[in-house]
Amino acid sequence: MSIDGTATTRVTTFSRTFTLKIKEFSPTARLARGDALGTRVYTLKETGPGKTRFEMSERIGGPVFPLFASKIPSFDASFSQFTSDLKAAAEAKG
Repeated sequence: MSIDGTATTRVTTFSRTFTLKIKEFSPTARLARGDALGTRVYTLKETGPGKTRFEMSERIGGPVFPLFASKIPSFDASFSQFTSDLKAAAEAKG
């Protein structure tokens, strides 16, 4: 992550590197990051003593999206793995 007036992250996936801008950040509640073509949102909500609900969503689009939409693989498996790993890490910390 680099900070140069705006917070950005560089993510490499499928042999491509994406520079994602932090679009919204609310400590302990919400993080939204993305680029001109999409946004991924992570949300935390306290549901009771020692309990937190985690949600992750992604919206991809833009005027040129239909031209390459069929070339983008499903992220369902990686989303499931991420949430499973996050849950395991959170539960391990108690």
